[in-house]
Amino acid sequence: MTPLKLRLQAFGPFAGKEEIDFTALGSNPLFLINGPTGAGKSAILDAICFALYGQTAGADRDPQQMRCDHASEEVLCEVSLEFMLGNKRYAIWRSPIQERPRTRGEGVTIKRAEAKLWYLDGSDEGVLWVSKSVNDATNHINTLLGIGVEQFRQVMILPQDKFRELLMADSKDRESIFSQLFETHIYKQIENKLKEQASGIKQAVELHQSKVRGILEGANLDCREQLNIEIESLIPALFQAKSEKDQAHGEVQKQQSEIDKAKTINRQFDELDAKRTDLSLINKQNNDIEVKKALLSQALSAQKIYHLYTNNVECQAAYVSASKYHEQAKLAVSNARSQHRQALSRVETAKLNAGALDDFKTQQIELKRFSHQLTKLSDNKERVTGATAKLASSSQALEQKKCSLGALASELLKKEALVISHTHTLEQVTPLQQALDKLAQKHNERSMLDAISADIAKCLKQQRIDQAQLDNLAQVFEKACTIATQTEIAWHMGQASLLAKELSHDKPCPVCGSKNHPNPAHEDGSNMLVSKEQVGEDRQRETVSRENMQEAKDTLATISNKLETQQNRFAEHSQQLGQYAQMSLAQLEQQQADISRKLASLTNLQLTKSKLNKRIIQIKAQQASSTDDLLVLEAKASNDNNAMIVAQTSANELAAQIPKEHHDAWQLSQSLQQLSATIEQLTVLLREAQTDLAKKQSSFDQASATQKTLLNGLHGQEIRSSKAASDWQQALFNSEFSDTKHFMQAQADESQQHALKQAIASYQTELDSLNAIVKQLWQRLSNKQRSDVSSIEQGLNANTKISAEKDKIWRDLEARYISLVNVSDKLVKAETQNETLNQQYSVIGTLSEVANGNTGNKVSLQRFVLSVLLDDVLIQASQRLHIMSKGRYQLIRKEDRAKGNKASGLELEVHDGNTGKPRSVATLSGGESFMAALSLALGLSDVVQSYAGGIHLDTLFIDEGFGSLDSDSLDAAIRVLVDLQASGRMIGIISHVTELKEQMAKRIDVHSSRVGSSISTIA
Repeated sequence: MTPLKLRLQAFGPFAGKEEIDFTALGSNPLFLINGPTGAGKSAILDAICFALYGQTAGADRDPQQMRCDHASEEVLCEVSLEFMLGNKRYAIWRSPIQERPRTRGEGVTIKRAEAKLWYLDGSDEGVLWVSKSVNDATNHINTLLGIGVEQFRQVMILPQDKFRELLMADSKDRESIFSQLFETHIYKQIENKLKEQASGIKQAVELHQSKVRGILEGANLDCREQLNIEIESLIPALFQAKSEKDQAHGEVQKQQSEIDKAKTINRQFDELDAKRTDLSLINKQNNDIEVKKALLSQALSAQKIYHLYTNNVECQAAYVSASKYHEQAKLAVSNARSQHRQALSRVETAKLNAGALDDFKTQQIELKRFSHQLTKLSDNKERVTGATAKLASSSQALEQKKCSLGALASELLKKEALVISHTHTLEQVTPLQQALDKLAQKHNERSMLDAISADIAKCLKQQRIDQAQLDNLAQVFEKACTIATQTEIAWHMGQASLLAKELSHDKPCPVCGSKNHPNPAHEDGSNMLVSKEQVGEDRQRETVSRENMQEAKDTLATISNKLETQQNRFAEHSQQLGQYAQMSLAQLEQQQADISRKLASLTNLQLTKSKLNKRIIQIKAQQASSTDDLLVLEAKASNDNNAMIVAQTSANELAAQIPKEHHDAWQLSQSLQQLSATIEQLTVLLREAQTDLAKKQSSFDQASATQKTLLNGLHGQEIRSSKAASDWQQALFNSEFSDTKHFMQAQADESQQHALKQAIASYQTELDSLNAIVKQLWQRLSNKQRSDVSSIEQGLNANTKISAEKDKIWRDLEARYISLVNVSDKLVKAETQNETLNQQYSVIGTLSEVANGNTGNKVSLQRFVLSVLLDDVLIQASQRLHIMSKGRYQLIRKEDRAKGNKASGLELEVHDGNTGKPRSVATLSGGESFMAALSLALGLSDVVQSYAGGIHLDTLFIDEGFGSLDSDSLDAAIRVLVDLQASGRMIGIISHVTELKEQMAKRIDVHSSRVGSSISTIA
């Protein structure tokens, strides 16, 4: 990942908008981020980390706290970053949760955190991947970069005072970092999968054992032997019970068959009686059926002539309707004839009145000509008035421009005199600014001196605590040594006394071989014999106390080295400050404030001078412009005078052409309107009379045609009506009906006819069916009689009870037998499965123990793989550390097992070339720790990119740390960074070291002020 552009607003100490264009520093630059303490150098790293992950570079700073207090409430705190990943470009924008003023009313509201992510595909806007969600943006960044925020903080940023964390991380912490960088999660998944499988098999074994116990308890059994005995005893009893059950069941079936036959015959006799009753009832319906047959016959006859009846009714109604319409048409013809005569009279009258139209139109044309000339005369008079006003305006503007030129000349003389005076006063700015810069530098150095002094006091206090703890642990170790030695001596004495008991005169001693035993060992009766285990326990306690004491020594050495480093820094900074070391921060700040006030006053004076110079330029430009304007105004006044004369002449000529009686425009307009109204009225009356006459003629013609058509229709309908009446009377005469009323009573629709037919058919079908059934039953029962079923059922009930008892005995025995056989089958399956699970656990369980680091050196499968990768990292890191430490140190992996159950395999040690022995990295001094941490970070960057092509660690930011190096070590570190830059890396360094500023031409300078910091880039 390579940053391209970083934009800040209201973030950290930056109150306004700031932008850093990293591309301006060149390709793969090595640059310095420079500025006084508190200006905001580390805030740049916070901004990069916040833009990517929504968190700061230092986990102790909350993003919500990063809003600048100097920023206006209306300004949004936000950060955006454009960056390159491989050959692809991306952009991300974030704003933290913050308070914003309400858009309505007073008070504030909480604005939630937001984020946006773009893929820059070359278009103007790019492709928006995330529009608002903070979590979605972070997840995309984790996927793109291949590392999370914790890994980013440790491998791409070395934050201030955090160098030792990367160096001192234990196996568990380093495993978390490396597994993310090298993508070794597959091995962790193997560990978890094996552990999960082993746990599952173990639980399955326990479940099967519990299942076996449950199977036996469910059958009220204690063991497998009891099950086998009971199964063998049940077999003969089961055979005997089944035989008795089958015999009793046969007797019951025999008696049940006799009862079923008797009941069947009795039911048939009952059915015969019922059918005879039904047949008697249906014979009583015969009269009703005959009536329905007669009604159906009449309905069918009426249906045959019904169409002649309906045709006669329709024809009679049509004739009445045609007569009515013909009478209405005769009345309409009479009305239309009267209206046509009236319209013809109105047309004749209108033609007589229209004879005077030609004279009226001639008068109208003459009046319109006078009106047009009068309008032109009015326009000319307005032009005369306008020309007179323009002449007065141009003359006044000419006089004003002459006065303005005089005022500008006077103002120019005064402004030029003030500029000369301010120039002499502003010569004090440069020496005052130089003095202020020097005081600012000394103030920062004095602040650092106080910080170093406070750190020295803290180190002294910690040194006393560590020394006291070391003294205490030394006493514990000495006591443990004494006890262990005494225990071992007591054990030897006890062993000697046991051997002495076996000695005999003239027999050689098994220890020395002598046959003489002048002073054999004797057991001390006051104490019991000491065992070998007791000796081992005391020696173990001695070892533990020795390790604790060594750890305390290492801790004391670390704090002592840090104290020495800080004391050296204090002396160095005191020497650099000189006389300023005796001044307080308040005194320095007072001097800065005095000079700042003077500079502020001079700054205001400079602004005033700038404004005066701008005004002088404006005055000179106005003078040149006003001179040109004066010439234009003189020409305009002359033109306006000529235009007024021409307009007045034209108006006089038009007035002479119009008669005096028509000079009044209103009276002329009224005469013209009255004449036009008269012409329009006469024209409209004639046109309307002619139109009305045409309409009335059309109405009269239409009414006459309608009357004729209706008269023809009436004659035709009269003929059809007579024929329909004759046909109906003939049909009625030929039918069985006496008159029309009789015919109407016989009418029946299709549903009624269908109901009659269905009732007749249903009656006949039921009658035939009953006759057939009665005949069939009589023939079947001719030689049979009813049976007494109750006497037979009494014997059946007794035998059924006996059969049920025998059946229950057999079922109980059979159920118990089947249950025991099922239990036996289940036990066989469970034992087989349990054996299979035990075999699986012997393999999977062992693999799980080894893969999860629960045996041996406590090294899991993933840590074993990572240890190989760590060795590659340490090879690269040691090459750089060897250069920076002048050949003294190399980083190595600690291969001894950690104490207790702590994870092992990824701890670090440093090999000291001066002693030839490895020692803990905790014993390195502050400067040595920085070099080791820097080397480790650079080595990690190299190896990660060679192993995991998807992770691009193209950038490294180092926050402070160089101040703890001497000049030679600093030069060596710079050479290493230059070599790294040549391999294609961007490296940014935050430091106050003066030598770095002198050696590095490319810088990002952070400037602080009372109203917030600002950024400038020096390429």
